[in-house]
Amino acid sequence: MTSCVLNTNNTMKRLFIICVAIAILASCNAQDKTTEKKTQEQQTPTTKVVEITQAQFAELVSDYSGEWQMKSDVPVIVDFNATWCGPCRRLAPVLEELANEYDGKIKFYSIDVDKNRPLAQAFQVRSIPMLLLCPVNGQPQQIVGLYPKEEIVKAIDYLFFPTKE
Repeated sequence: MTSCVLNTNNTMKRLFIICVAIAILASCNAQDKTTEKKTQEQQTPTTKVVEITQAQFAELVSDYSGEWQMKSDVPVIVDFNATWCGPCRRLAPVLEELANEYDGKIKFYSIDVDKNRPLAQAFQVRSIPMLLLCPVNGQPQQIVGLYPKEEIVKAIDYLFFPTKE
């Protein structure tokens, strides 16, 4: 009878260990799927302000080496910035909000001045952040420095969407 009780205890211990092992494996598998889902979400861009290079600028906005010739059929705002610039980082979410508000009406691009020096020099960027507001017709205008969203909206509306009085 004692050996029967020992056998039952050993069997119960083994079953318990197997159940714990299965539970651990199941939780690891679920964790892997969660990590995989997060990785996929991180790869999906949610930004409407698109970072471009000087070559893409020449393709999408204007060939900056010659006379100004707008290539976009809608106005464009180009944010000249740098990763190390605090005011640039504070302006980025404001530009994202504006890109959402003006979705389909204005294209928003971002240029890293450290990676695209010839373009920054062509537009005489001496201080950042610097916004280049490019209307479909007419010459581009600059806004240098960090301004509140309301002031940027006023400049956008004045330059891109003037009201007829």
